[in-house]
Amino acid sequence: MKKSLLLLSLVTAWLNAGNLSVTQGSVKAHTEVFGDSAIEPSTSGLNSHLKMASDPLTLNGSIDISMQGLKSDNTDRDEHMYEAINSMKFPQATYTITKVAQEANSYKINGILDFHGTKKPLSIDANIMQKGNKVHISGKSSFLMSNYGVKPPKLLFLTVRDQVDLTINVDFKNK
Repeated sequence: MKKSLLLLSLVTAWLNAGNLSVTQGSVKAHTEVFGDSAIEPSTSGLNSHLKMASDPLTLNGSIDISMQGLKSDNTDRDEHMYEAINSMKFPQATYTITKVAQEANSYKINGILDFHGTKKPLSIDANIMQKGNKVHISGKSSFLMSNYGVKPPKLLFLTVRDQVDLTINVDFKNK
């Protein structure tokens, strides 16, 4: 009986969840060229398939991130990045949420990142703020390119660091 009530409440919460559409925001990827400088391409090319009821713990679905929308302060370097991540073959990365857990004053968003044709678990330390029908999600995470089959680019004697640090900052409208 308890399992039936729990299942019914979960189904009801999911059915009452509103679709979150992106109003503005970006995902920034930070890495470094050893011996040179920081590389910080970002994209606002985000497509939301997320839903959330009144509680951030009900956040579920996925979000697509445009790989060809990634831009830095150097267009030549961007071209090398597109080649390294094979953005023509893999034009988007998708992050699918599997669970949201509350921690002290923040949230841990657990999910699967599908990047460069490889799916791996990825957790995001996030703040989720909801006011009326507006939702703001900001968070941080990191991953290794090599875990997704991407060889860190080299140019002459300069090598790009394998680790990519993500900064997420997105505003949504809950429909």
